[in-house]
Amino acid sequence: MKIFTISLVTSFTVSLIVSILVLTGVLNIRKAFPDDYFNTEPDASEVVMPNLLNLKIGDAEKAARDLGIRITTEDRFVEDTSPDVVVDQFPLPGFRMKRGEAVKLFISKAVEVTFEMIEEDDYFDDFVISQSIIMPDITGLVSVTAIDILNSSGVKRITEREAEDDFIDKGKVISFNPPAGSEISEDTVVEVIISKGPSIKYSIVPNLYNSSLSNARALLEKNNLKLGRVNNVIDETMGFDRVLGQSVKWGERVKEGTVIDIDLNTELQEERRGW
Repeated sequence: MKIFTISLVTSFTVSLIVSILVLTGVLNIRKAFPDDYFNTEPDASEVVMPNLLNLKIGDAEKAARDLGIRITTEDRFVEDTSPDVVVDQFPLPGFRMKRGEAVKLFISKAVEVTFEMIEEDDYFDDFVISQSIIMPDITGLVSVTAIDILNSSGVKRITEREAEDDFIDKGKVISFNPPAGSEISEDTVVEVIISKGPSIKYSIVPNLYNSSLSNARALLEKNNLKLGRVNNVIDETMGFDRVLGQSVKWGERVKEGTVIDIDLNTELQEERRGW
């Protein structure tokens, strides 16, 4: 234990003396190391490559010359770019290089456009002015409107014919030929098919309840329907010779000519027919 204490005291004393000598300048510690050990200044022969992109070649040359860098150039034909501008470089910006080394710059050149002169007569020989028309869509339009649209588009030859159709209202265009979007000429014949109404006609069943037999027949005939079987029923709480029921509910849409049976309140239990 005594030996350890003596060693500790001795080390502390030596360190204290050395520190005092260094601080007072008596001991110059720099002499114990190489001359460039404490040199923090960058190597004067190195430069950092600057960003020369988008500079005019003259400005790029000046910037490189100020840093002691040589340049070599190569032309590039680039569209939509001003001529004589740096579009690429090697080495890239930020690269360390020695003074006197060369940087390669790629310089933009305008794209060469050439025009071939041709005679006016040759121009019209090679190109024929097209009189084409794009066929419009006239489906479902009233025939008069459809024809006006065709005429306005330049169509001069139109034929019309009628056809029955259960879905297109009477007087409207069912179809046409050539089809919409076709490219046609003004001499093309356009065929237009006009609806003349449904092939099957429909009617609405009237309300026959509490009508007399004669009135019920008249209502049905007015709606292009037929009176069918007249079933005699007795209901003393209701007026006689009055319709108490019908075979098809009123308001229904049925084909014209449909037969409608009725129940007629009567004093006599005998069956009568309406035809």
